[in-house]
Amino acid sequence: MTAPLLTVDNFTFSYDEAEKPVLHNLSFTVEQGEALLLLGPSGSGKSSLALCLNGLYPAAVDGSSTGEISLAGKKLDAYLPGEASRRIGVVFQDPDAQFCMLTVEDELAFGLENLNVPREEMADRMEWALGLVDLQNYRTSPIASLSGGMKQKLALACVLAMKPDLIILDEPTAMLDPVTTKELAETIKALHAELGFSLLVIEHKLDHWISFMDRCLIFTETGEVMFDGIPEDGFSFYLDELKEQGVWLPKPLVFSEQLNMAGKLPLTEDELLAAMNWQAFEKAGQLLQKERREYSGTILETRKLSFLRGAKPILKQVNVRLPKGALTAIVGPNGAGKSTLSYTLAGLETPDNGEVLYEKEPLAHLSGAAMSEKIGYVFQNPEHQFITDSVYEEIAFSLRMQKKKEADIEQIVGEILAACRLQGLAHQHPFSLSQGQKRRLSVATMLVDEQSLFILDEPTYGQDQKAAAELMKMVEKRLAAGFSAVMITHDMELVAAFADQVIVLVEGEVLFAGVPHDLFSDRSGLLEKAQLERPLAYSIREKWRLRGESLAASQA
Repeated sequence: MTAPLLTVDNFTFSYDEAEKPVLHNLSFTVEQGEALLLLGPSGSGKSSLALCLNGLYPAAVDGSSTGEISLAGKKLDAYLPGEASRRIGVVFQDPDAQFCMLTVEDELAFGLENLNVPREEMADRMEWALGLVDLQNYRTSPIASLSGGMKQKLALACVLAMKPDLIILDEPTAMLDPVTTKELAETIKALHAELGFSLLVIEHKLDHWISFMDRCLIFTETGEVMFDGIPEDGFSFYLDELKEQGVWLPKPLVFSEQLNMAGKLPLTEDELLAAMNWQAFEKAGQLLQKERREYSGTILETRKLSFLRGAKPILKQVNVRLPKGALTAIVGPNGAGKSTLSYTLAGLETPDNGEVLYEKEPLAHLSGAAMSEKIGYVFQNPEHQFITDSVYEEIAFSLRMQKKKEADIEQIVGEILAACRLQGLAHQHPFSLSQGQKRRLSVATMLVDEQSLFILDEPTYGQDQKAAAELMKMVEKRLAAGFSAVMITHDMELVAAFADQVIVLVEGEVLFAGVPHDLFSDRSGLLEKAQLERPLAYSIREKWRLRGESLAASQA
């Protein structure tokens, strides 16, 4: 029997000796060629573990650790600086955070030069790595010109070019549209089978990964191992604990529970379909019926809105209307112009042509201060909007601007901290939080403001199930109070469950504006063109319909 590639033995890590450990007494192994799925609630230390495994932490953050991590039988701290990271490659949540150079080929060459790869070998290895992720035609392209999905593939290519023994993917699909998410997972699956590297996947979106994971490691919110074994056993034996911790579950499993289906818990859509009968299918149809909010009037609209970045058109003659008191979702593929559209709606970008009207008044006529009083914005990167040095003060800031009493501020902040599961972090600096915690704080700070319209760019990005549900409950509460909202998202389940209107943007043009049910029931090819996937309930209905048509045809 071969020795494990990686061994973690009673490992504990904290960012400061005086702080409570982020990771607590971890012990597990990663075998040669094994695919391991790491699950846990937001803030449970998953990303911190990834950086400990490749040797960056604790030294890079002046943290402290006890226990041992061994790579190929050698203790990690016995490797020379940077040596372990050559054998363990990490692809981070945000690929821009790990790029150092301006062009695709320079980025690839940077890592290879640090490995002292001979120049005559470097070109072949770069071409090989780009070919693995289908980016060979973009070798000389500026990285800034790539879509989010292409950047994620480039980050993967840079790691593959170094030929590591273990690849760690830290929420690699968080920024990707549904189709690109599926394509990336399929690419990883094929490369893992072909090249035989070990794989550790940290992910909230489980459905495209679960089918080829050998083992599942589940953390508690305190950074301890709850379960280590095959995924089927983890979800079967620890289902209640996973729900309590807020860990995302495979959508087919959740759906089968909603249908009260008996038997083995399905982890994939194919397993769910195989277990369904007509009774379950009829009940599934009822889940498509969602009550919509009553709303009237328009809070904001655009007329023939166009925007250029250099000579490139980003938005083309966009006409949209945001109903007052409603939640409008903006969806579409990476690079479609969704964020640019939201910036123009908030007055953060000035269109080249056309106009934005806020309650029938041109937005351009308002001062910056007047705009900020009417429209709030939560950026995709939460760090872009933090302005104080503690979590408490970040939430309290806008409340003080509203001239609320300190006693009321203390009560409101306490309620927000509890709702966002940030208790115990009130005096932490916002930049010291995990990515998921930062996102919850950024949304919370916006939702205590009094703007009539708030725009959320990927509000549930990086969140566990419980945190995402709490955030959406806060949004729903604001809508019930008469406020309006826009949400940019790649999560079609979120759109189906909460949105009153959905706008589909492709290459800067609006292809659809209407209710989500009509979008997800479309059979004209719109979903494929926009690189969207149907929510599971709609997908099941469509596949069941096709199965019925196929059966009828075979009996004709």
